[in-house]
Amino acid sequence: MQKNEALRLKLSAVKDRLEKANVPWVVFAGAAAHGYGSNRHVTDIDILVRAADQKKVKAVLKDLDIEGFDVVADFEVKTDQGICSFFMDDEMIERTRWMRLLGVLVPVIPVEDNIVFKAILQRGENQGKHDIDDIEHMIKHEKVDLEYLKKRIRRYQAEKRVTPLLKSLIPNI
Repeated sequence: MQKNEALRLKLSAVKDRLEKANVPWVVFAGAAAHGYGSNRHVTDIDILVRAADQKKVKAVLKDLDIEGFDVVADFEVKTDQGICSFFMDDEMIERTRWMRLLGVLVPVIPVEDNIVFKAILQRGENQGKHDIDDIEHMIKHEKVDLEYLKKRIRRYQAEKRVTPLLKSLIPNI
């Protein structure tokens, strides 16, 4: 079985289980960037859940082979500019978009939140990542709500880290 087909089948199973458990979740990071215009191939799928649901999610997915998936909740990223947080909250859930990924209709993080996430990390080819390229593709292909973006930057305590980068990529921020 090809890797994409294996990922698609696993994604479908993860979706079914999380929906049956009534757990809010979103696809984020590179797979979301792909949905928002990045031309990179999807090699893995990152899923974000609320911290309050993390134990439930582990129980629901415990017997499922989710190799190629990373399911995370609230986390902090230590950067040279300080610690930035990243998490799912009600505002993100309200703005979730549904789109097809590998043929499966899934909830995807709002483009603005994914931009902030990628801008916090700022990883490049030397780390085998494409965060800045992904941001450029997302802002080229999607309408970005600048007010929501600014609000989320503050919410994640990421102003010092992401504002200089985003000012170079997004006019009027």
